[in-house]
Amino acid sequence: MGLFNSLKALLSTPAPTATKQHESVDYQGFSITPEPIAEKGQYRVAGYIRKTVGENACEHRFIRSDVCMSEEQAVELTISKCQVFIDQLGEKIFES
Repeated sequence: MGLFNSLKALLSTPAPTATKQHESVDYQGFSITPEPIAEKGQYRVAGYIRKTVGENACEHRFIRSDVCMSEEQAVELTISKCQVFIDQLGEKIFES
């Protein structure tokens, strides 16, 4: 029964949920919107990078393995990681 209960608990665990909305930050023509995910008392780094390229509104959703002890730390880390990502790839972020 112990194994069955463990599997049941694992499968019935609620999906992680995004925390409150945070303001977007503009960086080199891109918009970074942090959207940390609350998980087991910590916050996973996640959010969106958006930019209008020509007439197309482009969007890249990301969820990182990084977790932080506070929501504010996760927001700060999201912004800094996105800035590095933008510096490295630019508009190639939106290529499939």
